[in-house]
Amino acid sequence: MKRMLLVTTCMMLAFNLLCGCDSKPKDIAVSAGGKIIEPARIITREDAKALTGASFEECIVKEEPRVGLKLCVYEKDGALLQVGLTQAAYMDKNNGNTPESIYKATKSACKDAVKIDGVGDDNFLAPPGLHILKGSYYVTVSMGLMAKDNEKLKAAGLKAVENLSKYSAQ
Repeated sequence: MKRMLLVTTCMMLAFNLLCGCDSKPKDIAVSAGGKIIEPARIITREDAKALTGASFEECIVKEEPRVGLKLCVYEKDGALLQVGLTQAAYMDKNNGNTPESIYKATKSACKDAVKIDGVGDDNFLAPPGLHILKGSYYVTVSMGLMAKDNEKLKAAGLKAVENLSKYSAQ
């Protein structure tokens, strides 16, 4: 399970790094993009338990500020739920990308990806899970690479979008 988590995380980070590579100096645009939302707020530990049935500890947060990604990973006894949030408020202001441009680039690489109706402004299924565009935020929700239960992914995506809407409106 840890190897699967590592592979999933590496895939997301590698793709996002490729989208954000340049040789300019790096400055985080916290003031330019608004306040930073933590991914553990859009899928809480209680939400993760309700969605998976597993009693998780607090999530492990991984960050990649160059592309504005914060990743929250809940893992226990083979159960996994991770939520990634790419946001302008946490993004390197010199990289030239936006969460929307990263979402669109990822989606264009997955031409035959399936969409789940009713989640976010746009979405598609591709490794590592459900990719969602909601406003100016790019959210990913995964229950592991082997998870094929689209209803659970949809439920997790809906919860993430619901909570994101609350925090982005404040």
